[in-house]
Amino acid sequence: MTKKTKTMLRSHTTTQLIAKEGWSYVGFFFVLFLFSYFFECWSWLFLFLFLLSAFVFRNFERIPAEDDKMSVLAPIDGKITNISKVVLKDKTEFLKVEIRKNILDASILRSPASVSFNKTRMIHGLFVDVDHHISKKLNERAILSFTSSFGMIIMIVNSGFFARKIDLFKTIGRLKFAERLGVLIDGKVELLLPLSVRIKVNLGDKVKAGESVLGYFSSKVASHE
Repeated sequence: MTKKTKTMLRSHTTTQLIAKEGWSYVGFFFVLFLFSYFFECWSWLFLFLFLLSAFVFRNFERIPAEDDKMSVLAPIDGKITNISKVVLKDKTEFLKVEIRKNILDASILRSPASVSFNKTRMIHGLFVDVDHHISKKLNERAILSFTSSFGMIIMIVNSGFFARKIDLFKTIGRLKFAERLGVLIDGKVELLLPLSVRIKVNLGDKVKAGESVLGYFSSKVASHE
């Protein structure tokens, strides 16, 4: 097994109340709070930062709103900012659902359906405000391509100003319905779906990862092995 494969298969967050990717932040601010409380200096500030970091990395269990394997779940908490049809360079058409996540939304990325990884591409870059037009070309992002029983699904994870990095737990193998797959503190996720998907959300709707249903697949196109 290569070093690269070992990294991809590393242990990842499962059921911890606070995602372990956030433990260092939570611990750091807690220690600062203890010191500041002891020396009676700025303790309220470090208490706030400690509570904020714990809130940002919260990792509660999520139960899908509908127990229907034909449904497409939200991959991240946030607000629907775009629903449109897109055409890629290879002329493939997809239905795009864009979700804007801010720093106060839960940071866990989840699988939108039962899928298998097809390809993962990481593009390193800057961390400009994701709402700025130049962020699309300059910011760090991860492009995840999945194969499902209902066709190809592409997830584009775009980092924002507060993200600093995109942390993926897993980049090979299969993912279960609503399974955790990474952490994004700030940014947006573009989910490219088959044109046959029936969308049930509207612009401006708030969604929760692994819980809110974005739409429904129409029919299977291939066996998902």
